[in-house]
Amino acid sequence: MSEIITLPLGFANAFIIRGRGTIMVDTGIHVSKEKYLQLFAAHGIDPRSIQLLIITHAHGDHFAGANIVKELTGAPLLCHKEAARFLRLGEKAPAVPCNELGRKALQALGRKLPLPAKPVNPDIIIDSDFDLGTYGIAGRIIVTPGHTDCSLSVIIDDGQAIVGDMVVPDFFTRKPSLAYFATDAQALAASVTKLLSLAHTFFSSHGGPFSKEVVLQLCTASGHDCTPESQPAHCQR
Repeated sequence: MSEIITLPLGFANAFIIRGRGTIMVDTGIHVSKEKYLQLFAAHGIDPRSIQLLIITHAHGDHFAGANIVKELTGAPLLCHKEAARFLRLGEKAPAVPCNELGRKALQALGRKLPLPAKPVNPDIIIDSDFDLGTYGIAGRIIVTPGHTDCSLSVIIDDGQAIVGDMVVPDFFTRKPSLAYFATDAQALAASVTKLLSLAHTFFSSHGGPFSKEVVLQLCTASGHDCTPESQPAHCQR
């Protein structure tokens, strides 16, 4: 069984997945080399034992520290093919509000955006499922577009999932919410439906973990039918 360790990095979480091997998902933003080393040491992690870095999507709070973590670990960096150009330029993929909550959140975030990131070169670029067995983890990466066109999620075979910003706290109330930024609302619903068919626990970059039951309730409250048998619905609230 794989262990998921949450690394709170201020604006966003990163994650360590530890099984026979060790991988890291996302890198946070505004994190010093010393802070990374402190967090690794607190969990008994030798940075050089990390065999793979995964970026869930090309928003600065998820990849801005990638250069530092690559240097510390020597691990290859993996992202979706649509994220690669943003990482190489140090730019972010669009954050598109898909409902009123998203529009209000974007307005509130305005003074804090954009979240700057240094350019970084990905080493592994994917656009379909990617088996993590080679890296000692019983699981895989799946493509889950919707929040962005380049979103990835990590599914562990025991039913745990790291889902980036697919499920997040409400910006104002901090209660669980489906993503309120989505470049493709129909794809977001389809991706959540897929995740619900594969996982029972959802680790978010900004909160959680959330249970399958909570995510199903969010779907219902938001006008989605995300049961595996359903057809994707548009994002509304």
